Amino acid sequence: MLDLNALSQLNQLKESIRSDKNLAEGTVRGSQGRFGFVTLDDGREAFLAPDEMARVLPGDRVEVSVTEKKDNPDSNKIEVELDKLLSSTTKTLIGQYLVRGKGHFIAIDMPQLNRWIFLPPKARGKAKEGDFLVCRLTRHPFEDGKGQAKVVEILGKPGDAGIEHKVVCHKHNLPTQWNKEEQAQLDTICQQPLTALSDYDSRAKVQETLFVTIDSATTKDMDDALSVEANDQGWLLKVAIADPTSSIPKGSALDKAAHKRANTAYLPGQAITMLPEELSHNAYSLMPGEDRPALLCQMQISQSGSIDSTQFEFAIVRSAHKLSYETVAAFLENDQQDAVPEDSHALLKVLLECSQALNNYRREHMLLMEERDDYDLILNDQKHIADIKRQSRNLAQQIVEESMLATNRSAGDFFASHANSGIYSSHKGFRSERLDNIRKVIAEDFPELAELDLLSLNGYRELINALHHKPEAAPQLAAFRLMLQAGVLTTEASPHLGLAMQHYTTVTSPIRRYNDFYNHRALRTILEGGDASKIAPSEEELNEMQKRIGTTRAASRDLEQWLYCLFVEEFKQKHPEQVLNATVFRVTSQGVTVKLTDWGINGFVKLDPKAFKFDPDRMTLKGEEQNFVLDQPMQVLIDRVDLDKKRINFKLA
Repeated sequence: MLDLNALSQLNQLKESIRSDKNLAEGTVRGSQGRFGFVTLDDGREAFLAPDEMARVLPGDRVEVSVTEKKDNPDSNKIEVELDKLLSSTTKTLIGQYLVRGKGHFIAIDMPQLNRWIFLPPKARGKAKEGDFLVCRLTRHPFEDGKGQAKVVEILGKPGDAGIEHKVVCHKHNLPTQWNKEEQAQLDTICQQPLTALSDYDSRAKVQETLFVTIDSATTKDMDDALSVEANDQGWLLKVAIADPTSSIPKGSALDKAAHKRANTAYLPGQAITMLPEELSHNAYSLMPGEDRPALLCQMQISQSGSIDSTQFEFAIVRSAHKLSYETVAAFLENDQQDAVPEDSHALLKVLLECSQALNNYRREHMLLMEERDDYDLILNDQKHIADIKRQSRNLAQQIVEESMLATNRSAGDFFASHANSGIYSSHKGFRSERLDNIRKVIAEDFPELAELDLLSLNGYRELINALHHKPEAAPQLAAFRLMLQAGVLTTEASPHLGLAMQHYTTVTSPIRRYNDFYNHRALRTILEGGDASKIAPSEEELNEMQKRIGTTRAASRDLEQWLYCLFVEEFKQKHPEQVLNATVFRVTSQGVTVKLTDWGINGFVKLDPKAFKFDPDRMTLKGEEQNFVLDQPMQVLIDRVDLDKKRINFKLA
């Protein structure tokens, strides 16, 4: 018979035990290893040991018992033990069918999640070992660390053409289809003539002005065209930007879809567009010989390269030619007259003069971005890498880059005079947790710069410029670049330290990026006399947009790394002793990450940590016979490729 008194005492004991615990709530975050973290609601981050991490999934909301480390009174590190699962958002799992002995599992390959989940016999369907799967989580592992899943879809098997692309799209939940409502709106837009635009009559008609697009030869979503005129003050630079907001109203189906996607995901050999291809590659793309709606930015550039005045207006434009970086560079750098149409020769030469003035002005008053080579991946029928073409920057890219930066900087200044109207791209410089170390290095190695305010735009710019002009400081400058924060989207007019600009926003890619798309809408509102702050996104919406942008970038990196591993593995089989040129990309206590010069592929070189002294502030390894610093050239051999973990290891040649 149930003893109510004993039951009451047991409940009291449980409550007493709970009250003695230091309980907190938080969200689980995974890692590359078996351990994890819990981001507590008060902002602290706690370590989650492997045995505890095996019971939860990234994104789970949990209640934990917090233990603060007492061995180091200066340490803020804390550890936690799981107490209760509050909620879980992970329902779908992506991975590969794995058999170990009598056990059948899905080896999950998802962001922050790398483990095996059991597949019961009746949950396996027709899946076979090695298949890539989509599974549904049927039993959460919280109670005993033993979760279970059921096969929902078989994506394919290794060797299927394009299977890597398919898996990555599912893994990062990249949408590839359009629903009925979105398709209906798309059909309506495609059927409407240009003259049906509500503001067609009021738009500037500049079809007779010579505009050209300059992009990669394979680009289809051409969202900017350039024109320029030399005058007594310098140059009148005209940038026409595709205008999708002309026929996609706020709150419509395609607007919501674009907002959710946030940007176009550029995967190797494949683009998952923010807007349907019929729009981004056709109706809005500034195709040669076709009238298109556009946002027109006209800037008076002085002989010194300053932007003396700017005018924004909506227009109808017609690009004359689709030019590529390669053909324009062939004309400007090698005087190949037939590389581009004859009627664009004079225009391109004046564009080059204007871009050089803009570049010189930024060099003197702002900061130039680090120049890096581009790498084009040539894919075969399997959608694997057949070849990698290394391309150095050329004058055509300078023309486009300077024109875009000038337009975006002008838009930033325009929005700054209308509070909370636009979405800015802000960059705050160094990560806060590295500032003390950075100041220490500067005081020791560059004492003449020790008094600079590293948190201010002028102080940051002066530091980077000073180090740039010291050849001996190149490794430290490279180290400092690895200590920078990521840029953020904000509606506050805050500086961009990385570019050393007081205000910076982006309006030049509205068919590729939703923040540019929104900024067109905000510009239109202001030009029509409205208050753009009333349509500004909330902080939560900005965070979601930023998160989605991060997801598409992660998907691109994920797929590239997978394809790199396959490419390097095949190369190793054919050329096992081939020496490869590389540079040091990152330094750790265990070794160095290097980047292959010809391919742009990163891999790790493991070194004996006992033979070197690691300096994390200067990112150096110093030994008795050999030292390693950032950007140091070296030669390596391929050691091994781990296709499961998508890792490449090199060894010193």
